[in-house]
Amino acid sequence: MKKIILTMVALLSMTTMMAQNDEQSERKAPKQLTPEEMTEKMTKDLSLTDEQKTKVLALNKEYQDIHKAHRGPRMGGPRSEGKKADGETGATEQKQRPERPQFTEEQRAEMQKQMERRREFDTKLKEILNANQYEKYQKQHSHGRRGPGGPRGPHMGGPRMM
Repeated sequence: MKKIILTMVALLSMTTMMAQNDEQSERKAPKQLTPEEMTEKMTKDLSLTDEQKTKVLALNKEYQDIHKAHRGPRMGGPRSEGKKADGETGATEQKQRPERPQFTEEQRAEMQKQMERRREFDTKLKEILNANQYEKYQKQHSHGRRGPGGPRGPHMGGPRMM
């Protein structure tokens, strides 16, 4: 009887761990929205009129390439992470962190092109939306730049506001 119960507990634990791993992998790779899905989301979030919705859909179709996720070079190599004290001697040792990724000229040119297309998109979108809608859009799409200390605020390593 004990073996059966222990086996059931082990199976339940393994199932739970596998479900958590699936959830984490789904969060890492966000689904790419189609221009129509993006327009529906914007219509709901920004309360677009029918005329605005038509114009935004055309704009999203024209600029759908800027909404695709960009993947640059991966991090790698040594980089300073801080000091760690040695318990016996009190000496500190420098930890290594990955170096900053190096982009090729082609990648830099592509990034510049994408940034310019993003600016064009934002300019055209601003012409379609009213001031309140555009302000709300900007807040939703600030790409992590949210004040002191970056996206997580001052409590996560940024300058403290007192």
